[in-house]
Amino acid sequence: MGFKRSEEESLQQILILGGGGHARVLIDLIRSAGEYDISGILDTRFEATALISGIPVLGKDDLLPELYANGARHVCIGIGSIGDNSKRAKLYETVKHIGFSIPPLVHPQAIVSKQSKIAEGAQVMAGAIIQTDSLIDENTIINTGAIVEHDCRIGKHVHVCPGVVISGSVTIDDSAFIGVGATIIQGAKIGGNAIVAAGAVVISDVPDNSKVMGVPAR
Repeated sequence: MGFKRSEEESLQQILILGGGGHARVLIDLIRSAGEYDISGILDTRFEATALISGIPVLGKDDLLPELYANGARHVCIGIGSIGDNSKRAKLYETVKHIGFSIPPLVHPQAIVSKQSKIAEGAQVMAGAIIQTDSLIDENTIINTGAIVEHDCRIGKHVHVCPGVVISGSVTIDDSAFIGVGATIIQGAKIGGNAIVAAGAVVISDVPDNSKVMGVPAR
């Protein structure tokens, strides 16, 4: 399979892995930011040549080595998560092993402090705010309208859902899931693989591999 060349010589091409709701939000982000031309989507659920938001489905993930051999270099992870980030993490590691670049993607209507770091593969959606001296690590989603205050450390493969408020100096370890509209008070630590349910208010540390819910969260 030959790799599709962009008509926009100034734009680099990018592939999207996944064709569901999160992928369609990413399509809007990429088009709004204007830094990449989307060359195609890979998704096992759709027939090749199907269109998603006007973007052709090229086939399944097993095409990745062939596409790389034919000149593809950039991908983004277009699947979201509901409580379990393992599929996103596995895809991320797979494409890195092949050799792809997974650039950070930031919506132009997000606000990100120049003193904060957005790592490889992280995605910051429209209306999100990331304040000074925070780190958003690899392959993490800061979803629509979420707020990450100053001096936070958000680990790898984390999903911070829409409307979450994370106060200053919070640490969230790898693969945690923070549900829609949750609030985390300043200085709290959320352990790896932990789940904070939608609407929860976290006022103390959350251990690894645990799930908390309610106000206050327990």
